[in-house]
Amino acid sequence: MKQHKDHAQEEWDRITDIQDLLIERYVEQKEAFQEGNRCRAIELEFEIKELRREKEKIKHWAAV
Repeated sequence: MKQHKDHAQEEWDRITDIQDLLIERYVEQKEAFQEGNRCRAIELEFEIKELRREKEKIKHWAAV
């Protein structure tokens, strides 16, 4: 049972890391738009989508 709790804690720790990364990417994206760097903003949008997908996948498995 302890192993399951450890694994679940690792999953929630990863979700926290992803949320921190998402905040950073949103800020970077806003700055890119403000600087007129549309290409970088689009790249960041793809990173954001991938991070959100990963977060949802982990949340699904953590809930099981």
